[in-house]
Order: sequence, then C-alpha cells, then structure tokens
Amino acid sequence: MYVGRTNRFLVGTIAALMLAGCSATPPAPVARSTPTPSPSPSPTKVGLCQPFPDRLIDDFIGRYNAESREGLEMLVTDDRIEDVVASAYTGDSSFDGVGEWAEAGWSQHDRIRSAGYGAFHPTKDGFQMYVTRWSRALRAEGIGAVATSIDASSHGCSIDHLEMSPGSEVQAKPEPCAFYDAFGHFPAVAENEPDGCRDGTSDHARQNHVAVWAGDEALVWGGTRGGLFVWPSVALDGFTFDPANDSWDEVDPPPLPEFVPDVGVWTGRDLIVLGSKPRPNYELIAARYSPASETWERIDFPFDDWSGFEAMWTGTHVLLWGGPSHTRDLELRGALYDPVTDEWRRTSRAPIAGRDSHVAVWTGEEMIVWGGSNWRSVLGNGDGAAYNPATDTWRTIAAAPIPGRQWLPAVWTGREMIVWGGSYVSRSRADGAAYNPATDSWRRLAPSPLARRHYHSATWTGTEMIVFGGYDYDKTFGDGAAYDPVTDSWRKIARLPIDPRFTHTALWTGSRLFVFGGIEDHGHMALGDGALYDPRRDRWRRVIPDL
Repeated sequence: MYVGRTNRFLVGTIAALMLAGCSATPPAPVARSTPTPSPSPSPTKVGLCQPFPDRLIDDFIGRYNAESREGLEMLVTDDRIEDVVASAYTGDSSFDGVGEWAEAGWSQHDRIRSAGYGAFHPTKDGFQMYVTRWSRALRAEGIGAVATSIDASSHGCSIDHLEMSPGSEVQAKPEPCAFYDAFGHFPAVAENEPDGCRDGTSDHARQNHVAVWAGDEALVWGGTRGGLFVWPSVALDGFTFDPANDSWDEVDPPPLPEFVPDVGVWTGRDLIVLGSKPRPNYELIAARYSPASETWERIDFPFDDWSGFEAMWTGTHVLLWGGPSHTRDLELRGALYDPVTDEWRRTSRAPIAGRDSHVAVWTGEEMIVWGGSNWRSVLGNGDGAAYNPATDTWRTIAAAPIPGRQWLPAVWTGREMIVWGGSYVSRSRADGAAYNPATDSWRRLAPSPLARRHYHSATWTGTEMIVFGGYDYDKTFGDGAAYDPVTDSWRKIARLPIDPRFTHTALWTGSRLFVFGGIEDHGHMALGDGALYDPRRDRWRRVIPDL
C-alpha cells in the first residue's frame, strides 16, 4: 500500500514556461556558481534581460559578491532598499540606496548565491530571486546560511526596484527559526517572524516528506524544511501519530547520509523509503524503518543514481517506475524489490515515453501509469500504460478524454483510477477523468466545485475521493471537495482550520483524513501542523505535534 507521497517541489512557473517552448534556465532549486561580473548593462539590449532575467540576476549577484559598489549602483537604481536580513548587521532594515545596503552586508562578509527565480512579480517587468546568504554575523549565531527571496522590477537591463519580498520569511539552516531567535530583539526581525516560529510548529515543519498509515497510526518521516536553499535544509526526523488517543511519538533519524525521500511505501510491517542525497553526487539512498524495533536498516540499491519515480506496494514487492537517472535519459524500465530476500530486479521496457511528475496506482494486478512530463512536453492523452509484474509485461491503455498533465495525484477505488486537476504547461486544470482497466475505457468526471490547481492531494476513503489544497501559479488553496464515483457527483467540504498549503501529505486512517505539512508559498518555511477531517460530520480539527 502506498499513500501520502508528495510531489517533488519545483518552481512551477519557470518549468511550465519551458514546456511552452521558451528558453530558460532549469527550475529552482539549482546550484549555480557565482558568475564573473559582466560589462555594464545596456538599456537598449532588452532581449538579453527579458522575459527571463538570467543576466540581471547574474550581474546583480556577481557585482555584490565582488564588492563592486560602483557596479551595483550602475545596475540598481532604486533609492530605498528594504532587507530584514541586513538587520543582523546594522539593526536596521531600511537603507538609502543599493550602495549603503551593500556596504552593510560587506561589513560582515555577506555573500549571496542564487537558488533560482520564480514567477514574474509583481508585474510583467518584475521577478523574484530565491537566494541563499551567509555571513560572519550569521555564523557567530550557529547559522550556516539563510534562505529568503528578493523582489526586483526591471526596465531593460537595469533594476529600478529591489527589496526583500514582502511577507517573505528568513529561514535559517539547520534550525528554521534560528534567525528570529538570534535577532528577534530588532523590531524589523520581530515583525517579520512567522507564526510557525511563534507557536513552535516550525520545529516539525516539512514538505516533500512521506506519510503512510501503519495499521493504527500515521507514520510521517523526512522531507525538507522549506525555503529555497541552494542545497535544501533536510529533515531526517519523523514522528508517529495515533489519532484515536491523540498521541505522538518521535522517530529518530537514521544513521545515514542526508537524503530527501522521493517515495515511501508501507509493507504491512516496515516503512521503505527511497530518495536522493541533495549533494554532491545525488546518490540514491534506500532504507527500511521497523516501528516494532524502532530501527533503521540501509538497503543496497544496485542501479544507477535515480530519482523522480513513483512507487507502490504490490503485496510482495516495492515497484518503482519512471523518472531520470539525473543526467541521463528518462527511465523506460522500473525496478522491483523483494524485502524478504533483499533482492532487486528490473522490469521490462515500457511501450510509452519516459517521464517525471506522473501518476501511478496499483490495482491489485497491475500498475497503471499516466500523465507526467518528458521535460519537453506534457504527457497523458493517449500515452498511458499498465504493467503486470507477474508476467513482466506491459499494455498500452486507451486514450484519455482529457488533456495530459503533471503535478497531480491519483486514487484507486477498487474499480477505477481517478485523476483530477494538475498542470498543463503554464495553466492549472480543474477537470478530471476515471479509467476502468476491466473495460480499458475512460469517462469524464462531472464538473468540480473547486478552482483549477496542481500540487494538491487526493485521498480515497472507501466511498469518496477527497481533494484538498493545491496551488495555481498565483494562489495557494485551503479548501477541498469530495467526489462520489457512484453518483458522479461532488460536494464541497468544510474549510480547514489551518493555513492553505500544497506539497503536503494526506492519508486515510480508516475513519478520518489526516493532512500534514506542506508549504503555503514558494520560498517560505514549510508548515509543521496538520488537521483531521471527519467526513460523516463534515468537521475538521487542527492537530499539532506534541513532542
């Protein structure tokens, strides 16, 4: 059984625009070396800086790190700079021009590294830089680095407005709230402190984590703390939650290198997780956690470094398929792992294109694969397949009545695979369809009361699919709806008593929907709270780890 796996976090706008045929750098987070400052920008060479601001970002960071005040003042014409991080250096967050702001940072040997950039903000001439910063003042407080975002608006090849993004949080590494703990005596820092740091939930914050229902308790483990560090701030801890007794217990970190889980499956006895080290070589790590003995064991993975796959429990094996071998082509073969014999074997080659960000469900006999992206186009319409591990054979499935898409979940009802939402290029979707493998046929779902979205969750309760949360390139959602496949009808559910979120996990406990973690906006800290939903009473209650 496989439940509650989040999509890997991507900066969706840039990735989507790339799929539309635009030329851009890969989506954040990516590691980029500090560039050599380029010659003074020419306002007439608009094409070099717009619509993608790569040159502006490289010029800005290069000149800042080279401590070139003259170069920065030629590039940035804003006469007022607001930056909460700089409060750690001067006690003030407001500066008269880029020169004064830069000198404050240079006094503490402050350095900036790009972790990518996001949606054009706040106008078509604006963009948002996600950055990692480090300095003597931060290191003196035990902070290795902080992640935040900077808003910029540009005209041609110059920046006419620059400030730390309004509402942006300053996340520290390794402890998310350490910046506010260290510098909270400065008014600008105190005013910027996130609610999660005030109420303690950020101590448990995570996204890109795994969550499974382990018989009588939820098991939540791993992930990242949010923000957009060049290298993510990894969470190797976890917890169990017993909703019947409202009790929590810690899961100790494994004696393994830092890694971010791609998938987690529950075998009926153990949690098996597979993911990649964030650096330097992206080595795949596989491990098994036994709740009975509270012990971890590393699993040897005999194939090339690999990520981006979907995974499920077949009843006897862990089945993986899809994703890239990092710098290699997308995978057309999967893998099967037998935890009893501790042995792996490869699946046969699939008859469809390799892909990432797809959906896959286990029917009891087959794995059905649909949707996703091959990094050039979105897949799904007429491009799905089913795999039978007993015979090591594939079959193509009928074409879907809806366009292809990525960044969406799927559920198996016992009769149909249901998909809803997702993203097609730069537009979220609000439609869905159900596939019946017995008849190799699809049907469209009735219109949903929910707005378009992707990065949402979908959970099967035994009678309904509950959709919650998500993101649409502009807004994060905190609402949800339940779909009944028997009547082909939807009902809105009560609004949650927690912040809107996406890239969270959601699983069915047998009587309640348990939602946990996720993130409210790109670049923010992850969330460390959750909620339980009772569909019979249409009621939620917030839950906070008591550890």
